[in-house]
Amino acid sequence: MKTIHKIAAMVIKDNTFLMVRKAGKDIWTNLGGKPERGETEQEALIREIKEELDCGTTIIKRLGDFENKAALDNAMIHLSVYLVKLIGDPKINDDELEEFKYLSQGDIESGVKLPLSITEQILPYCIKEKLLDWN
Repeated sequence: MKTIHKIAAMVIKDNTFLMVRKAGKDIWTNLGGKPERGETEQEALIREIKEELDCGTTIIKRLGDFENKAALDNAMIHLSVYLVKLIGDPKINDDELEEFKYLSQGDIESGVKLPLSITEQILPYCIKEKLLDWN
């Protein structure tokens, strides 16, 4: 099975985290995407956030690498995840995206669809590291 490498943003605000939904899909995914040739992970993330939500970005720190089954492809996904802060007011700037939303613990408990990498790895990591105060 092929592996797709993407750089992903975790934007945490008021005990919620930002996710985006592609047009015609019912699953929410991270901001971010694949680095282009010659780009660092950080450069790719800043470019992707500008392209997707027309915002600037401050990278706070690298959270780590997470790997799981890809939500939208028949592949494994390798996510290099960064904690970031958005600069400016986000607005959809990419025809592939339909909406963005800050998701709460209640949204997760009510069954919002997320990739396994989020539910099984990234959210537990953020809770353990006290980035999200969920019980």
